Amino acid sequence: MAKCKRCGIKTVLSEADIEKMVNEVKAMRSVRLVSSEVYAERFGVCGECESFLYGSTCSVCGCVMQVRARLADGRCPKKKWH
Repeated sequence: MAKCKRCGIKTVLSEADIEKMVNEVKAMRSVRLVSSEVYAERFGVCGECESFLYGSTCSVCGCVMQVRARLADGRCPKKKWH
């Protein structure tokens, strides 16, 4: 299993891993999320980006983009969406 050199978390996540992370964020009352439409637009941009790896991870910031793209204050580190 490949791991991130910076944080030690595995770099290739299963669908179940991603779903668990997304559900944890959705359950947080203090976190504001964007609409489904905004998320779809943002994540669509990620899917076309050369820095998007393994179907989940941004190689620039290391974030799982299925999570970051849902956050109201989430930003693309390459400024492709905000």
